[in-house]
Amino acid sequence: MKNRTLIVSALVVVLVTAAGCETAGKRTAIGAGGGAAAGAGVGALLGGWKGAAIGAGVGALAGGSVGLYLDKQAKELEQVAETKRTENGVLVNMKSEILFDSGSAVLKDAAIAQLEKVGDILAKYSDDRIRVEGHTDATGTASKNEELSLRRADAVKRVLLGRGVKEAQITALGMGETKPIADNKTAAGKAKNRRVEVHIDVPQPS
Repeated sequence: MKNRTLIVSALVVVLVTAAGCETAGKRTAIGAGGGAAAGAGVGALLGGWKGAAIGAGVGALAGGSVGLYLDKQAKELEQVAETKRTENGVLVNMKSEILFDSGSAVLKDAAIAQLEKVGDILAKYSDDRIRVEGHTDATGTASKNEELSLRRADAVKRVLLGRGVKEAQITALGMGETKPIADNKTAAGKAKNRRVEVHIDVPQPS
């Protein structure tokens, strides 16, 4: 009977925490539920069902706080750039024709101004892990596309660093033509594939 009560208590913690986080964003609730499940598992290993109940509560709070952190950041970023809250974090998509002239890795003045706004926001979130990915269409050789995409990603990275983002937080990668999001056989598709993506996530609490 006592064990059954503890199990029910653990489930209540999960459901209440997830419901409370729903107002801050659907993925916050998911984060809380996932954190609760992980916490319950660890707690069960350490202290049976009593440990599971305690672990569920701690895990839910940890997972929910990560979700809130990312939700808040996404809302700020969407004011200055095309932003999407993903299952694992935040995606900022910068179209290459807005950032660079064709074949160039030199940022346009307007692009620098926009990236500085993005950088000012990211600099406030010191727990971020940031991955800047450069992407191209399939025109030209794969090696040249990879090299150009890396130079473009690095140019974006340098602006973000200049606004206070820490070097240890950010990585620049040149993906070339390897990850298209549209058909490279059409002009519209090629334009979508030419982009720089800023992926943001946070290491999950252990």
